Amino acid sequence: MLRKTVLVRALALAFSAGAMSAMVVAPVMAQSNAAGSIFGKVGSGTGDTVVLQNNGTNQTRSTAVDANGSFRATSLPIGTYTVTLKKGESVVGTTSLEVLAGQGVEAIFPAAGGVQAVQVTGRRNRIDISSSTNGATFTARELDKLPIARNVDAIVQLSPNTTRGDPTYPAGASFGGGGASENAYYINGFPVTNPLSQLGAMELPFGAIAQAQVLTGGYGVEFGRSVGGVVNVTTKSGTNTWEAGALVSIAPKSLRAKSRDMYYANTGVFPQTDGTLRIRREDNEFEQKQYSAYVGGPLIKDTLFGFVALEQTRAESNGVFGGRTALTNGDNGWRDYKTTTERYYGKLDWNISDNHRIEFTTIGDLPETNTQFRSYDYATRAVGSKVNSSTHEEYGPFNPNGGEANILRYVGNISDNLTVTALYGKSRAKHIYEPTGYDPTLAQVSAAKADQAPGLNYTGGQPFSTNQPVNGSTDRVTSKRLDLEYKIGNHTLRAGLDNNKMSSADAGDALAGGALWLYGKTPDATKPFDVPGGQVGALAGKGPLASQGFYVSRVLSSTVSNAFAGQDAQYIEDRWQVTKDVLLTAGLRREGFYNANQDGTKYIEMKNQYAPRVAAVWDVNGDASFKVFGSAGRYTLQMPTVIALRGANGSLNTNQYYAYTGTDAHGAPTGLTQLTDVLSANNEFGQAKDPKTVAALDMKPSYQDELTLGFEKAYNPSLNFGAKVTYRTLKSTIDDFCDGRVFAKYAKRNGIDTSNYGGFNCASFNPGEANDFLVDFAGTQSNYTRVHLTKEDLGFDKAKRTYAALDVFAEHPYRNGWYGKINYTLSRSSGNTEGQTLSDTTTGQADVAATQTWDYAALMRYADGRLPNDRKHQIKAYGFYDVTPEWTLGAAALLASGRPRSCVGTNPNTQSADDVGFNYQSASHYCFGATGNQNVVSPRGTVGNLPWDKNLDLNVSYKPAYVPGLAVKLDIFNVFDTQTTQKVVERYNTNQARYALYESVLSYTAPRSMKLTAEFNKKF
Repeated sequence: MLRKTVLVRALALAFSAGAMSAMVVAPVMAQSNAAGSIFGKVGSGTGDTVVLQNNGTNQTRSTAVDANGSFRATSLPIGTYTVTLKKGESVVGTTSLEVLAGQGVEAIFPAAGGVQAVQVTGRRNRIDISSSTNGATFTARELDKLPIARNVDAIVQLSPNTTRGDPTYPAGASFGGGGASENAYYINGFPVTNPLSQLGAMELPFGAIAQAQVLTGGYGVEFGRSVGGVVNVTTKSGTNTWEAGALVSIAPKSLRAKSRDMYYANTGVFPQTDGTLRIRREDNEFEQKQYSAYVGGPLIKDTLFGFVALEQTRAESNGVFGGRTALTNGDNGWRDYKTTTERYYGKLDWNISDNHRIEFTTIGDLPETNTQFRSYDYATRAVGSKVNSSTHEEYGPFNPNGGEANILRYVGNISDNLTVTALYGKSRAKHIYEPTGYDPTLAQVSAAKADQAPGLNYTGGQPFSTNQPVNGSTDRVTSKRLDLEYKIGNHTLRAGLDNNKMSSADAGDALAGGALWLYGKTPDATKPFDVPGGQVGALAGKGPLASQGFYVSRVLSSTVSNAFAGQDAQYIEDRWQVTKDVLLTAGLRREGFYNANQDGTKYIEMKNQYAPRVAAVWDVNGDASFKVFGSAGRYTLQMPTVIALRGANGSLNTNQYYAYTGTDAHGAPTGLTQLTDVLSANNEFGQAKDPKTVAALDMKPSYQDELTLGFEKAYNPSLNFGAKVTYRTLKSTIDDFCDGRVFAKYAKRNGIDTSNYGGFNCASFNPGEANDFLVDFAGTQSNYTRVHLTKEDLGFDKAKRTYAALDVFAEHPYRNGWYGKINYTLSRSSGNTEGQTLSDTTTGQADVAATQTWDYAALMRYADGRLPNDRKHQIKAYGFYDVTPEWTLGAAALLASGRPRSCVGTNPNTQSADDVGFNYQSASHYCFGATGNQNVVSPRGTVGNLPWDKNLDLNVSYKPAYVPGLAVKLDIFNVFDTQTTQKVVERYNTNQARYALYESVLSYTAPRSMKLTAEFNKKF
């Protein structure tokens, strides 16, 4: 089941002393990310020293009680501790507690001495008064009892202020209204975010997760490079007790409900397709199996500990791939695929002494997908027996996230007051894509039913209808980190720095078959019509088909190249205990980043981005039962490496239009008459781009300001409740624009000779602000003109995105056998930009931070409104009930209002001669006309909402007393089989014509499924 090579690699790396010194490893973003703290207050003269002993490893630390009776110990490994208060050599009191990553836990000693224990199977009813951070932390015990999928995204969706990312993106979630690429992911502090796209991250065996912290706001200056949220996973370690376990689960296809078919919407315009079947899904099958195992324990008691976990997930799917009217169903109408994801995790913890510790972690996330395509007949439901084509992928389009990483972390408690943490590391992901049955010289064919001339063949012979990535493209990350913490009086001072370097070699993709024949039809053959990059003249008189409005374009596209990036940061922070009940935290973070083209030449460089942050916590009653907290801060965001592929390198993206008289056996046009030259909306003809001209000078970074204010109350031992308000506003963003007319006007105003000017491609800039550019009007690549363009010259409104939310929660701490929590969020996310991503398009645009949003000013008219990640109402509830020591019930529920709907079509006001070639058709906020010229305004988010998202997951677990360590479980996901619409087509036009797919469903939530699990755990 698990590959021998994976097992050998994990064991060798985790338990080899030689590997520990030989491996290079990856960075942590803060010394507190993978550790926690213990704090407390005692009466004057009660004690002078607090001793903290890790119950798993016996590592012991001491910290002094200050003159005010307060104490605090930081950088503690997560786990359970025995905390002892001493006066001299006498024990005053003892308590037991659990340390959570990135959080503080209060040690409270019995008033009359003795021992106070805490149940670590649930939550204490006291509140963390050491932090104003917003979010949630989940322990392995809680995750084990909840009915959730065994992946990080399922944990994220339990947290308030989060929504699912656009379903057409490969990964990612929205935190607080942010784009799916605007989050940061860490494992043991190591950044595992995808460096190419920033969509999603590497993962590890689910059973290796000790704690998962989801931060949705208010986090300190140790965290950066995120304006969305942070996911901080801390892993399990070995202890002085040997333990081992294994898990087997299956989600059988026989217990899975049928998927909903997808239909064409009723547009009233296309009788051939309106209301008819578009994609048959009821015959699709999906089955998943998972196997995992772990072992951990002391290699040298009290000193050296090891832990290894392995996991293999096999997902098999069989189903219809092509739509009913697809032209390639005879080749690839049916798809069978099998994804095998093997993950390994190994960790060594070396307690050199009570004050010095080294941790080594190795992680592998190795997805592999094998796909086969066969024919499918919609009329008979017959599936072909012959495999016509296939692909083998590793970190391919199916699963672009993953890789291998190593982490080395040193924590030194130099004194009671000084702690040092240092890290260094690397990670690597090599993307494999190997198609078979693929003819790289056979162009693709695409023709909607309404665009097909009667009696002609439009069935293409190219079985691959997606862009093809380069086999062997590789992402690498190299990082360094140093953090210091020093306590002096009532102040805890923290400072740190880091440096990251990233590369993506042979990234990008190109059209399968090298080209695409894209057929179309204009509603009036007597009139010219605009297309990206130019205009097609009237078709009348160009041939019998052209006179009826039929035409074809030859599309070429390739973004294959290299990209590089670098990041650095420094921070300083002061945690000031103003009084025994008031904590004030103030810090400043400075960040810088650069992006470089295929030659390693920097074309974007931000050297000084300052992000001040301040937070306050008031322990109202002085007993950690009621806190009022607030924060204000600035958060900045870097650019992914993917922007270089089209923004700075020699990308190709062209169209050439023809009239035609027939088609051949492969659906390619015959009898061609050229209608246009080769056109490119963004001047992407494959030529090398000058790095000095592809980005504005002295840009501001993408940054966001945030305010939070809230309270939490431990009302009684059985009830905690609280409320919080959050306000976020995007102050600046970076995207690209592509309108060369502004430079032509500048040259004309200033009498500049443009006879040798090569034209404008696109350039990154700050939308809605004045920008300066270097322009090579002379065509010498040495004699540049600095062009200053005002906000009015560029024609854009200020970039806007605001998120306002009210969160209310009630929590029943684990007591009387059950735990439960319910969150309600009332929120609004609105503005004229989603951020780095663009979900409005039929498939979420993969050009992160270089979307079409700001390419032309006309595209942004009426773009201000409710954004795709807006969910006005959200209720999230989860919990579990230990009915008996043997039986446990768990539940998780979601009730959320639907995504706002928009309509984008052809702008009737961009049809003048000056507009030809400078605007995209079918991408403006104008719709509802019989033709594009008759469209009217349709502001963003005003077409209503998708249906409410309703979901209930349940589970039941049985742990028989007569077989200690055994557990069997049944999970039921989407109990009521509410397959909710997640996304529809919002495109209204194809140039001047209506679009047959408008309002057709693109994605539903998954149907009801069941999972059976057997697990055995044993401590020795």
